[in-house]
Amino acid sequence: MNDSKNAIDIFAGAGGLSLGFHMAGWQITTAIEIDKSAVSTYRENFPSTNVIRSDVRAIDFTQFQGIDLVVGSPPCQPFSVPNQERNKQLSRAKPKDLVPEFIRAVRDIRPKAFLMETMPGLQRSKKNHYYQWIEQQLQTLDYSVYVEVLEAASYGIPQYRERLFFVGLATKNDFTFPRKTHGLGTSNPYISSGSALTDVPDYEPNTTKVSYANKPVIRPTPWTATLVKGGGKPINFDAPSPTITATTVGYCTHIIDPEGVLLVYHRHLMNGGKPRSGTVEGVRRLTVRESARLQSFPDHFVFKGSKTSRYRQVGNAVPPRLAKAVGEAIHKAIFPSEVSTTKDFQSYFDQLCDKLHLRL
Repeated sequence: MNDSKNAIDIFAGAGGLSLGFHMAGWQITTAIEIDKSAVSTYRENFPSTNVIRSDVRAIDFTQFQGIDLVVGSPPCQPFSVPNQERNKQLSRAKPKDLVPEFIRAVRDIRPKAFLMETMPGLQRSKKNHYYQWIEQQLQTLDYSVYVEVLEAASYGIPQYRERLFFVGLATKNDFTFPRKTHGLGTSNPYISSGSALTDVPDYEPNTTKVSYANKPVIRPTPWTATLVKGGGKPINFDAPSPTITATTVGYCTHIIDPEGVLLVYHRHLMNGGKPRSGTVEGVRRLTVRESARLQSFPDHFVFKGSKTSRYRQVGNAVPPRLAKAVGEAIHKAIFPSEVSTTKDFQSYFDQLCDKLHLRL
């Protein structure tokens, strides 16, 4: 592996991280993923990448020595905020995560840099000994390690989504996480979900019925209340959407409510009204393509597999636009004399933004 600016994506999923780094000027030469449908999606969209379907624990990473960059989003589910109760049992149960495998990959490949993406709850947990262990393990590999929680909406993604990033450099070059481009402290407003969801191709409508919750959970705003069965929140078209998660499959995605039916219902409940039952008329749930738009995937990006799998792939992905911003920052740190985004890549990304109504 002697080509410069090449990378390997471990736990590649559908390829959100790969797409962003590709747009930042990196060549993803190899991707590793175990899920069959995600592998099909990746191969469809990255035909020139060597995609290996395998459990990473069976991979000999020394074969990839010479790679410049290792990126990946290893499962770290026990440390998400919804799983905090499970954290109490960590002393009795081994965490079901593959972060140690990512560390092994970095140790065996010895790249110029690495990026690991995971959930911010890992850092915020009151018992964050595991977070500290991860940071120490990475530092013992003789990398300068930088850690930051990034909010996707601050980088032009029409979705509130916080993720924790570990970046390591083998060189002594300085690294700075990308500056925010949207929202507070910038000259650009957040990209609203309404602008991103304009003219979405209607490839596959979501016809799942939406029913009133038997015991609604009332909050000060309808955007945070639980008003329907199956979860999901009504989307505020004037702001970024709530987080698109891997668990928001077709029957519990966030809700399109063009006539404000749930807003009226929320006001009814706030005024002491009784909960309703039956189907909520005039609303629907997000489609796979709309969910992908809110993640900043271009419309031509194809997702393969069952509908449930496709929703999961979208929700698991790193927003490509956020990945691009971090990929450019790493590129700048490793190759400071070069401009990371070529004209071709920038043109491609501009076209993507046009399609998403996300033009800067």
